[in-house]
Amino acid sequence: MNSYEKLAATLDKIPNGYPPADDGTHLKILEWIFTPEEAELASQLKLSGETIDELTNRLGYSRNQLEQLLATMISKGQINSWISKSAGQRKYALLPFAVGIFEEQLNRMDREFAQLLEQYFDQSFKKVTATEPVIFKVIPVNQSVKNELEIHPYEKAEHLLKSAASWGVRECICKKQKSLIDEPCTYPTTVCLVFAKNRENAFDHDALTKPITKEESLRLLKEAEDAGLVHCSYNTKTGHYYICNCCTCCCGILRGVNKLNNPREYIKTDFVISVTTDLCTGCGTCLDRCQFGALSIPSDICEANTTRCIGCGVCAMVCPESALELIRKEPADKPPPPENLMDWMTQRAISRNVDPSDLL
Repeated sequence: MNSYEKLAATLDKIPNGYPPADDGTHLKILEWIFTPEEAELASQLKLSGETIDELTNRLGYSRNQLEQLLATMISKGQINSWISKSAGQRKYALLPFAVGIFEEQLNRMDREFAQLLEQYFDQSFKKVTATEPVIFKVIPVNQSVKNELEIHPYEKAEHLLKSAASWGVRECICKKQKSLIDEPCTYPTTVCLVFAKNRENAFDHDALTKPITKEESLRLLKEAEDAGLVHCSYNTKTGHYYICNCCTCCCGILRGVNKLNNPREYIKTDFVISVTTDLCTGCGTCLDRCQFGALSIPSDICEANTTRCIGCGVCAMVCPESALELIRKEPADKPPPPENLMDWMTQRAISRNVDPSDLL
């Protein structure tokens, strides 16, 4: 087994998954991102992170060789790294392919890489979206939610941003990937919001992220809503650090599930659109807003296909008669989100029948 095959197997052992493609595209992607030496080291790292001393002792590299290699891999977005307060020094860790390595290739991506990704998305990445618990949770547009409904904090995009200590914005890598294969997106492209709950100035030295203020983050969130983009984040109750504003033409997850007859099944959402027929005039203003084709006007009044609706609420924003509202689906289609990322990974590992214990 060569270094790329080892790394692919390691990445697929992570609960997120990195399923192989029949034509080997998954290996070609890794060949583009990593040199053989980098892939070999990455395949031996752990998700929990280790210090340089721990890695030197465990893997047998010389300290100088390891320091240089790890520094290069950090600069290329191949691994995770942070200063550990408990260890008093830097730790280095394995990243999942998505969310992780893929997103960190934003500044490196070229046409060749974009084409490889397109092949992979078409062949294998849909397997990632079909496993419970699903990766993405839709965060509804609050103004579209029925007034009397109780909304949990993790269901409020504004709450997540207002309770953070640092904010940043990135160009959407999915939209960039599509642009590089001559399929540019018509939606706003610099809309990926990231935030840090307890750390100020967290993005001041991040090469991929533009630091912004809380007010700017809220403005960008509103602009994304107005444009008709869908708020998505990790399918957990706590530990959020990003809000993607997604479209079905570019997003690796949403465009995959949009091709299915029942996209709602592959997204965590507790809401569904409801039509007040007495108010609806059948004007059709809402139809183009729904990226999932969940709305239709078969005879004068709007009707909703609840197997296609993902409960985002972007359609209700433009209804001139206020005839559309999000209501909570009872009973829920899926169980509540896992409490945090570790719970999510545990449940997902069980679902995928993988054992990542040696990576922790």
